[in-house]
Amino acid sequence: MRRLIAYVHVAGAVYGPGDDVPPDLAKRIGAHAWVDDGDQAPALSGAPPRSGRGSGVDAWRAFAEQHDVEFAADASREDIIAACEAAELVEREE
Repeated sequence: MRRLIAYVHVAGAVYGPGDDVPPDLAKRIGAHAWVDDGDQAPALSGAPPRSGRGSGVDAWRAFAEQHDVEFAADASREDIIAACEAAELVEREE
């Protein structure tokens, strides 16, 4: 089974790791954004953007959970990003 390794924007919607992508939209997503179950995705791939579309707390929460990063249940987006930085999943912004 294929799953996304990154957040993608297709037809006005955002899909990410763990999301079910409708077959007609899945055809529009490049092969570089997919991994077969059992394959290991690179650690830095799939990080949500830090601003703009797809950069909300839900996207960062899903990314952190996918990589087993621990954070408080009431963590803000910035707290989750900081936890991802501490886990060296994403580079720190200066």
